[in-house]
Amino acid sequence: MYSINKNGRHSRWNNYTAFFSVVWFALIFSGVDSYCQITQPHRYEKIVKSSDDPFSLISLMGEGIALFRDMSKYKSGNKTYELMVLDTALKEVKRLEVEIKDRYKMVGYEVAPGHLYILFRTGETTKNDFELIDIDLKLSETTRYQFKPDLDFRLTHFNKVGTNFTFGGYVNNEPAVVLFELPANQIRVIPGFFQKDTELVDLRTNQNKTFNSVLIDRGSRENRKLIFRTFDESGKQLLEDVVPIEDQRSLQTGFTSVLEREDLAVIGTWGERNSKQSIGFYFLAIDPFNEQKIKYLDFGQLEHYLDYINPKRAERIKASSKSDAAEGRIPNFVTYVMPYKLTEYKDGFLLLAEVYSPISSMSPYYSNPYYYNPYYSPYGNPYSLPFYYPGMNRMYRPYTYGSNSRNVDEIKTAQTVLLSFDANGKVSWDHSMQLDEIKMPGIEQVGDFILKDDKIYFLYKKESELKIKTIVLSDGTSAESLEKIKTPEEDDIIRSEKEFEGGLRHWFGDVFYVWGVHTIRNGTKEDRVRDVFYINKVVAK
Repeated sequence: MYSINKNGRHSRWNNYTAFFSVVWFALIFSGVDSYCQITQPHRYEKIVKSSDDPFSLISLMGEGIALFRDMSKYKSGNKTYELMVLDTALKEVKRLEVEIKDRYKMVGYEVAPGHLYILFRTGETTKNDFELIDIDLKLSETTRYQFKPDLDFRLTHFNKVGTNFTFGGYVNNEPAVVLFELPANQIRVIPGFFQKDTELVDLRTNQNKTFNSVLIDRGSRENRKLIFRTFDESGKQLLEDVVPIEDQRSLQTGFTSVLEREDLAVIGTWGERNSKQSIGFYFLAIDPFNEQKIKYLDFGQLEHYLDYINPKRAERIKASSKSDAAEGRIPNFVTYVMPYKLTEYKDGFLLLAEVYSPISSMSPYYSNPYYYNPYYSPYGNPYSLPFYYPGMNRMYRPYTYGSNSRNVDEIKTAQTVLLSFDANGKVSWDHSMQLDEIKMPGIEQVGDFILKDDKIYFLYKKESELKIKTIVLSDGTSAESLEKIKTPEEDDIIRSEKEFEGGLRHWFGDVFYVWGVHTIRNGTKEDRVRDVFYINKVVAK
């Protein structure tokens, strides 16, 4: 068949053009499919009411997901909590009720193979009793431990190390670490932490049953230090590395690696002193036997960190960064950025962070004299749930299902970034995913990733959709796609998804989980409209 041009002449050219256009677009979209294939093989739903208390979602990695909530009912004067365990196919495999004294509130949890540890404390004051409940996930048995620190102790960190537990926090605004020896059921204060104008920025368990601590000097004096220590599970100090901080710079956050590799490192954000915003990232290789310096990196030195802003402005910032580096100046480009997790892999370290901007005053965060403490609650009271700290699953709901009030300031998250550091602190590559006007009720992780072979999969949830970006590291090519969050019935219509509810996290291997609260209409069912709390399993291929 021939086409006819404006002059009435037959032409094969238009047919050829159309044919090759079809082939070209087919190749493009087949390539996108090969980049960004995901499946949603399983979904969990539970009908919820406006009066129901929210669930705490606790990832058990390859053992499933635990759901824990206050049932708002009492037995013999004790408050009753409900624990449900879902397997990796999101099938309920266990349900039990746990009774807690009415005055106790949940303040943290830890996970070990076959066990879930939930920490409670009494009241709102800092001097209180603690109760630790060990739940055997196979036998459905619980063991309880009670203890009371003889200190005005404000809890910020909670970790399991070997058979013991570490509690980090503050006594009279000075950092402290308490060791709870589980077999002996006794507590000990680990010496060496009570220092003025100092923040405990990290307390983390290593893979070999030791643990690390990081203290950062916040004083106004010169000769400020970062102090890194490693202890065995009994609290005996194994090594210490004290490294000076440059006078005009301030370390804002810091994560330690956990000895999945042989080398130890601290990675975080830095800025000018007394500044709330960050200039870049820093890297410190731990080596107590040799002197070393903190390596500072500003955002203008990264390839993709500035992708979320105007390209012309980004080029000016990068050019200015080169000029500042040549002249020994501190760059003037700053942003709000929060790192969320540090992972280790064969080529080094991966740091996941997100760029955000305050929509309102953000006063709950910056009333903290030590910048932003990642263990500090975005809900006003830093020592009550729900709270978040990097490496720990977020309690997914800041207020009850039926409440429309916002008890926190809002932020807008602009992008998720991922940096790869080698063992010497050099950035091997950085990549990012722009986020589509994501508003959050506080500083909270939005996106997550997996690194699979030569590909990075970025995912995040917006309302009832999954946004996906896949990047091929070998050539830097990328593709983006969109998937609807699947419901169990073909006739289900998602009428709404509640704002500020739910999220997405990496679960294990190449699997994510996404959760939230849907209002669903299905005209084929007797109960045509249902409000459900849901979890979907998301697998990247």
